[in-house]
Amino acid sequence: MEYIIEVLPKKGFTDLHGERVLADILQAGIKGVQKAGYSPVYAIDGITKTEADLIGRETLSDKITETFFVAENSITAKGCGCKKQVSGDEKAHAIEVWFKKGVTDTVSESVVKAIKDLGINKEVKVKTGHIYYIYGAVGKHILEKIAVSVLANTLIQDYKINELR
Repeated sequence: MEYIIEVLPKKGFTDLHGERVLADILQAGIKGVQKAGYSPVYAIDGITKTEADLIGRETLSDKITETFFVAENSITAKGCGCKKQVSGDEKAHAIEVWFKKGVTDTVSESVVKAIKDLGINKEVKVKTGHIYYIYGAVGKHILEKIAVSVLANTLIQDYKINELR
């Protein structure tokens, strides 16, 4: 079974990476974005739900400043922790960025080693990605521009845009 683990800052902690993304978007001259957020995301195949929770808690997140969410199978951002970040009628989108098949993912190699260090001695496959949350009244064209000019290197990464609200 494949599980997706998304790591988010806890309420009350600053999303510095999200703030940097917003600055990059504004510096690129893109208008209409009021706020941006960021989450690293991990797709891990070959583990149980209990093991996914252990990996999220002990390896992938900081207990003090971060929280994590586990979802089964492949996800769009709608199914994971980001839904809890959207409030009221705030217009929000998520842009997922993943390495293309065949591209070396050195972070995933480190996660595989950390999983073994936890005592999970199984053959696991790990894929790492990023979810960027874009808040504001922006259309598909602007989101595409943000994805290709700010967030993803389309030579080695794929992206997917999801509307949250």
